Amino acid sequence: MKFKRVTSFLLGAALSFAAFADTLTLREDHPETYTVVKGDTLWDISAHFLNTPWLWPRLWQANSQVENPHLIYPGDVLTLIWIDGEPQLTRKQLKKLSPEPRLEEKGVPIPTIPLSAISAFLSKDHIVEPELLKEAPRLLGDAIGTPRFFEGDVFYGEGQYDKTKLYGIYRLSDDFHDPVTDEFLGKELTFIGHAEVSKNPNVTKTEQVTPLDFLKSKREARQGDVILPIPEYETLPAYFLPQPVPASVEGHILAALNNAVAIGKWDVVVIDKGKRDKIQIGSMFSIMRSGPGVIVNDKKIEYKDDASRFEQMGEADIIIPAERLGELMVFKVYEKVSIAIVMRSSDAMGAKYKIKGLEF
Repeated sequence: MKFKRVTSFLLGAALSFAAFADTLTLREDHPETYTVVKGDTLWDISAHFLNTPWLWPRLWQANSQVENPHLIYPGDVLTLIWIDGEPQLTRKQLKKLSPEPRLEEKGVPIPTIPLSAISAFLSKDHIVEPELLKEAPRLLGDAIGTPRFFEGDVFYGEGQYDKTKLYGIYRLSDDFHDPVTDEFLGKELTFIGHAEVSKNPNVTKTEQVTPLDFLKSKREARQGDVILPIPEYETLPAYFLPQPVPASVEGHILAALNNAVAIGKWDVVVIDKGKRDKIQIGSMFSIMRSGPGVIVNDKKIEYKDDASRFEQMGEADIIIPAERLGELMVFKVYEKVSIAIVMRSSDAMGAKYKIKGLEF
């Protein structure tokens, strides 16, 4: 996969970070130097130094010795210095011990977050929006009425297809609804496999149907499965710059997309905020655990777990404040929902947890 593109927009946005925050706060146990190792991320490195690792671009933004803060490599030695009262990291490449000292050859620069955790979600759609669902073509079958198909089979898809594109076969799964208004936000898709317009000379294309070769499959395909173009994931950035979100923007985690039962760090989730809410790649949210509703009646205290319901109904005398459990960052945006990765968690979490915009 190609995750090499770092856009000028990201670099420009990094330079504007000073507008969002006061002086960076260092951890009490921060190191003075740190040697980058394979598997590191910019987020994890910043977490060694900062209490707020989402502000990692500011560790490099004013430092002329690191012209591009994204291009940090394993073997680089990062040293903490101060410039105009702000902590900064300067880089020195690690020299390899040999009779004639020389710099180690550069490998692949470290990413913002572990790409292995999100690559499958960049290269395939996992949510279909209501408008697209109405028009989405379906797998129809073949000339002998076969209901199930496997890798190497040929089947007919509804409508016309581009010979130059790769298509994904998906099965419709759970519905996503707004937890408050019950608005239908989209439908979860289970990826089945890849297909392309068939090169088999024995099958015929018509105005209504197109034969497709089932190239690669994770499981069997069935009549009625949805066929969608594979998104152009190569154009998405490998480096996700954290973006502030107003604290007034509140929502919920709807589900975990990587089959996590207890949601934690690096798990992938879908949230009920999208393009219509001005969410963008890099948008940051705090993850909140709602406090219980407390009813006080003649010194008898009763706790109600569903604080949000009692808050709306006015049945609780007291609402215990929500507790912040971690942060998540959006990396893929749809119209009404987004896909995000949990960047930090202090406790196991689940679906329906509240999220709140993270300002910095």
